[in-house]
Amino acid sequence: MKDEIGQFAVRIKKMLPQVQSEDLTRNALVMPFIQILGFDPSEVQSEAVLDFGVKKSKKVDYTIMKDGEPTILVECKHHNDNLDIHDSRLSKYFRKTKAKYGLLTNGLVYRFYTEKMVRSKKNQEPLFEFKITDTKAATIAKMIEDHKDYFNVDHKTI
Repeated sequence: MKDEIGQFAVRIKKMLPQVQSEDLTRNALVMPFIQILGFDPSEVQSEAVLDFGVKKSKKVDYTIMKDGEPTILVECKHHNDNLDIHDSRLSKYFRKTKAKYGLLTNGLVYRFYTEKMVRSKKNQEPLFEFKITDTKAATIAKMIEDHKDYFNVDHKTI
């Protein structure tokens, strides 16, 4: 995984000038990273609609599914966006699904959350966060390895 992350970080730096939209950020930066984490594209549902009542349906960018149920919610923003103003978005999505984990990203910065962290009004700090182009690949791989059970869709309980 360390080598894949390192190679991906190099590719990202070269791609950034061409990534001009949030949609391109999702497809060129975020989806490849989801695959590096070990998820098959067949497990990933794009733009799942969550119903918030009359005319309030919202789409979560990616939902990683297991046995037909959402397990990990992935909210993506444009790579130039500051994620701080989007932190509350995941908490709204968690209220409408059975997902236990979340990822908020702009394709460069990755913030990993558990459902309990996001629902807590006191603590919405991520479990861990890194910037893929500034952090050593070995450090990122170690963080992911240390927390892999949090994002393992086969893992039933924490």
